[in-house]
Amino acid sequence: LEASLDCLYEKRSSTREAGLRGMIDALVARVMTHFVEDKYETLTHQILSSIRQSSSTEAVLAGRALAMVSITAGAGKVAEHVFQASFPHLSKISKLGRDSAARVSAIEALGMLAFVGGVDLEEASAMEVLWQIVIHKGSAHADQTLGTSKPTPPVKAAAITAWSLLLSTLSSKRVTALQLPSVLGALSCLLEDPDVGVRKAAGEAIALLCEVGGIQLLEEQALGEGEATAMELQVVDRMKALAASSSRKGQTKKERSEQRSSFRDMVVTLQGGACHETCLKLKHGDSLKISTWSQTVQLNAFRRLLGEGFQRHLQENDLLHQVFNFAP
Repeated sequence: LEASLDCLYEKRSSTREAGLRGMIDALVARVMTHFVEDKYETLTHQILSSIRQSSSTEAVLAGRALAMVSITAGAGKVAEHVFQASFPHLSKISKLGRDSAARVSAIEALGMLAFVGGVDLEEASAMEVLWQIVIHKGSAHADQTLGTSKPTPPVKAAAITAWSLLLSTLSSKRVTALQLPSVLGALSCLLEDPDVGVRKAAGEAIALLCEVGGIQLLEEQALGEGEATAMELQVVDRMKALAASSSRKGQTKKERSEQRSSFRDMVVTLQGGACHETCLKLKHGDSLKISTWSQTVQLNAFRRLLGEGFQRHLQENDLLHQVFNFAP
């Protein structure tokens, strides 16, 4: 880790990229909390220098490295510092970055840093940045009004997913303050997006919204009870259509099957049922039970960033013990 950190001071971008790769590999493979606590200011400063570089590869690596620093530090003052120092830079790249992969990496980092180190107002600011990307219609007018450049499908899907990660931490009272008809309407429109990643992320966000907000969308509800009810019926209809759909251009048979299965589970939640329970078997004979959409969204976020190191961190990282209420 010391050698990798030293590489970030070098002028050659390939050397800095090698340093970031080494840092990520080390932090994924082991839970190096003491190193991060001792060096967090230097780590944050140098990684942010890399994230501002023009190289897409370096920016992508830097985003993941920042997320790994936060995950390793765990909830507390260190993670709060990392988030506060990084927020302006990650927000700018997330909204205005020219490279799609760099934007996705910045969005994923922003979501995780806010999840671990953000307090209420800061978390709300991060959610607002992500939501501006989610609702972008792809027009020049949207560029100006939202201060956000047109997102590619992977960027939009990443923004929905990161927004959902932060939504999973909110109380039902804070969820009801989100202008639910407007939020549900925007997510409902995204269920018809041509990109399967965007559709799936939007569906998960709706299911999560219903779960954490204690909202039940019943198809039997009569029209005429107000704008929200009519829109809720539309959401259920679109979700059911995706649960039954068998043909989408550009999708493999496996992707279509997974989409139908996912949306069937989501529809159950929308209509007041529980999330489908899954049991993750671990190497050491333990198992991790996931029984809510909040846990599902959080699990997917950590697995995406930790990769092969997820099980090691689940065994040794206090943050994951707290998040998943897991005792190895």
